[in-house]
Amino acid sequence: METTEPIAALEAAALEQLKRHGLVQPGDRVIAAVSGGADSMALLLFFLRCGPALGLTVEVAHVDHGLRGEASARDAAFVAAFCRARGVPLHRFSAPEEGVVPPEGAGEAWARQLRYGFFERLCQEYGAKLATAHTKNDQAETLLLHLARGCGPAGAAGIPAVRGAVIRPFLTVSRRQTEAYCRALGQPWVMDETNAADNYARNRVRRYALPALETVNPQAVEALARFCDRMALVDGYLAAQADTLLETAKQGSGWRLSTLNEAHPAVRDEAFARILGPNAREDAVARLAALARAGQGAQPLPGGLLARAQEGLLRLESLAPRHLRRRSGNATDGGPGPMPERPLTAGTIDWPGGWRITAQVMEYENFIKLQPVHKKDLNSCADYDKIQQYKPILRARMPGDRFQLPGRNCTKTLKKLLNEGHVPVAQRAALPLLAAPGGRVLWLYGQGFGAGLEPTIQTRQVLRLTVQRAETAEFERSEEWNYEHE
Repeated sequence: METTEPIAALEAAALEQLKRHGLVQPGDRVIAAVSGGADSMALLLFFLRCGPALGLTVEVAHVDHGLRGEASARDAAFVAAFCRARGVPLHRFSAPEEGVVPPEGAGEAWARQLRYGFFERLCQEYGAKLATAHTKNDQAETLLLHLARGCGPAGAAGIPAVRGAVIRPFLTVSRRQTEAYCRALGQPWVMDETNAADNYARNRVRRYALPALETVNPQAVEALARFCDRMALVDGYLAAQADTLLETAKQGSGWRLSTLNEAHPAVRDEAFARILGPNAREDAVARLAALARAGQGAQPLPGGLLARAQEGLLRLESLAPRHLRRRSGNATDGGPGPMPERPLTAGTIDWPGGWRITAQVMEYENFIKLQPVHKKDLNSCADYDKIQQYKPILRARMPGDRFQLPGRNCTKTLKKLLNEGHVPVAQRAALPLLAAPGGRVLWLYGQGFGAGLEPTIQTRQVLRLTVQRAETAEFERSEEWNYEHE
């Protein structure tokens, strides 16, 4: 029998993480994402041992992606057997059983999308929090990957302790600790053979980069994880300062160049990153900063944007095709003109700014049959009768609009939500949304439907909204913005 020290050490670290970030409250329903590996089995054991004292209800979610054949089925059976033996409710999704066929070349990105779609559905359906077993090793690996690809303070902050309904109690726990914890409690775990393969970038960082760094500093993982903690504080501070700078510099449809250039370079660059949103690559921020210093000229930017400096102002314009500019806004500057308002109807709607919105109404029985197809975008689906009672209007944002985030007991103004999501300022005016009279936003592009509107077993008909945006003459599906700051 091993010493109880590994048990006490891990539980103390995880409890402190829960307290520090306010990850759980008495009465919370926590669903642990369990693959069967050492990290996730340690997470489950931790919640089973400590959850009752915290007033938590503990359940399990497991996803079989169907990418590893018999090995995937073995892992699913292992988790199911544990849950049966311990009487833990299990929420299971099996891609093979649901008829979900991985696309050719499907890898970790596809698998992550699949499982988080399932997790999101569980959180919305049960009002639960989803706990993942990311450790400080995962944090260190993520930091190195972000740095190698190029990132700012947000990327250097690594994996957040909380993002929406997802909580991560083990970010101050090492992988060695999770294994020692399982051994001390006599709990076996399964091994994922793909973790030893070199075809994934994260595996190469884990197998080669981190061991090399540990020859310089045996505590390299701990040092990198602490760095992420510090950068999270720095990122939060810079974000607040950048928001203040943008508000101060705002003049009409642009920002005063003098105010931007007088700011500290770190704050100024963060402001540029927030203007660019998901297009805030390092090179794009640098081009925008150079244009601001020059005081005149223009620079094309990612996302179909054009930055122009003239008459003391910095402005962002759309580089949408000419036919879309004439249809959707001012032909001289690419900006949106007066935005229409219209009742929501089934079918396809072309919206100013190059958006194409498709509203589909289906019977609940058909929705259930097609769920495997929609797992990754369930937040685009709602109870049609619930929506109709609000007499919804498709329109652009207006002052006072508020949105209740799905899976969270939290309502935010659209201004705050768009700022936090780094949504490009130049694209906000034409951003489509569905609203009730009085300013309640029912659906917002990139976020989905608000809390309380999701389909349930009492639903008769399901409304599904999908959006595409034209960056060229043809419509292509666009990426959704990340409304949770990382």
